[in-house]
Amino acid sequence: MPRFVLFAALAATLAACGGPQAKADVVGLRLQREGRAYPTLTGHFVNRGETKITSADVFVTLYDADNQPLDDVMVQVQNVAAGDSARFERRLDVEAGGAKLKYIGVN
Repeated sequence: MPRFVLFAALAATLAACGGPQAKADVVGLRLQREGRAYPTLTGHFVNRGETKITSADVFVTLYDADNQPLDDVMVQVQNVAAGDSARFERRLDVEAGGAKLKYIGVN
């Protein structure tokens, strides 16, 4: 009996969500450096879903030269059509040596 209740609650929760889920990914995430300036974080946000994404927040963890976490940064991406991608960049104010995608929040 408890399994049925759990299954019913899960089914009701999924049904309440409705509509296609937003599917997104980030490819080509990297740090670019020109001269002695702080690096710039760049990448491509890819909408793999069936509907337009009007706004998304891309959270990235920055690492120092010893691969220790420095900070998390956020880049906002807007108006990406279904199946399309958008390039993003953000000039950093820290001496980062590496970057790794942490989370994508689709608004």
